[in-house]
Amino acid sequence: MSNRAAPSRPWAERWDADDPGFWARGGRYVARRNLLLAALCGHLGLSVRGMWPVIVLFLPAGSGAAPGPGEKFLLLVTPVVAGAALRPAAARALARLGGRDHTAVTTAALALPGLAAVYALQRPGAPLWLLLAAAATAGAGDAAAASPAGAAASFPRHGRARALALATVGGDLGLASAQLVGLLAATTAGGSSPARIAAVHIPLTLLAALVVALRMDNLPGEVGVEVTEAEARSWAGAGTGAGTDPHLAWLSLLSLATAGSFTGYGLAFGLVLRHGFGASALVALACALPATLLGAAARPCGGWLAGRWGGARVTLGSLTGMAVGTAVLAAASSRGVVGVFAAAFTVLIVLGGIGAGAVATVAPAVFAARAGEAILSGQDARTAFAAARRRTVFASGLTGPAGALGAAAIGLSLGAAYDAGSPAPALWGLLGLYALCAVVTWAVYARRETVPEARLLRHPGRGPAIPDGLG
Repeated sequence: MSNRAAPSRPWAERWDADDPGFWARGGRYVARRNLLLAALCGHLGLSVRGMWPVIVLFLPAGSGAAPGPGEKFLLLVTPVVAGAALRPAAARALARLGGRDHTAVTTAALALPGLAAVYALQRPGAPLWLLLAAAATAGAGDAAAASPAGAAASFPRHGRARALALATVGGDLGLASAQLVGLLAATTAGGSSPARIAAVHIPLTLLAALVVALRMDNLPGEVGVEVTEAEARSWAGAGTGAGTDPHLAWLSLLSLATAGSFTGYGLAFGLVLRHGFGASALVALACALPATLLGAAARPCGGWLAGRWGGARVTLGSLTGMAVGTAVLAAASSRGVVGVFAAAFTVLIVLGGIGAGAVATVAPAVFAARAGEAILSGQDARTAFAAARRRTVFASGLTGPAGALGAAAIGLSLGAAYDAGSPAPALWGLLGLYALCAVVTWAVYARRETVPEARLLRHPGRGPAIPDGLG
């Protein structure tokens, strides 16, 4: 390792963030700059994905060629579904390209959804298929939102989780940015031209892509990790058997309920107020924006609470609160009490964020506990912890699409319910889902969970720290 500071394009020098000397000589500045730029682009990506839930508020009421309530909810969830489909390809591209190249390309590509939306919205009486096609291109925002994960991997092992959490909060605020743009459009132009909401994103994304190309860096993926032949075999074995692990099904179900509610309710809040209570676009956005901000803050709080009380316990409390909140929501909707309805909807978004943050901590705890049992039974520690890391990554790859599926299910069920005249059937169905997930959480995880202590199960040598959450 040379003594010079980490260069701005450090492919020529082996990147080792876990080396204190390398980190102090300049590696930290490169890593932090990369994370900041990746978080900015992830924020823009989710803002582009979130512009359609804002645009639909300004579309005319269903009559003739104008979309009806169910069709508007379909437009609302289309970017989420398209983005979930793009995520695996984005992850592979991130592994193959450097962080700068991936981020620059995916950020520049965000101009396409803006152009597509402007084109579709400026055509009076545009058919539904054209609007859906334009909305689907906004799923490209999820590809840009994958960039912070690669940037966080260039941090020392003990700081990666915090770096990724900070970048994730920035991404979660993307919907709030789109809602803020909608508020400005409603107050300045009266919502007469929703295409302006999309047009604002075009120069911003191109400028961000240019800054990334000039100032971001290509860093090696999985930096500073030395993988032995035995560890590589264990990773392959973990991936082969992961598909049959029942924990993957349970964790996906819990992500569907928690992360799906956090995303789905956040996207649908304004449209629900619009169609359920006749609120104007301005009032709907004024109510939805604070709820989105609170939800974005709640997600990292869920992870923090899980570190103190256990991920399963926090998840169980979140699901229980969501079931109660949904019952209040149904009652307020049937009585037309808009204040109670809006407050309950906000609480559901916050509880969904807390639950999503807590569920993310359950998989590492479960597989770390399994690794500990394997070590006690005589298995090599390096192999056991490599398998735990592999299964944790595999579980994370499934829970993301599960959350998108949950968001889509919420949006489509609410749309169908409003088409039928009342959201009550959709809300009672969601209450049943939360009750089922609460039972699963208690039976599979919470009743056997120990209160986390200030200790970590650490891979021998240079392996990553994995929290010990289950006994």
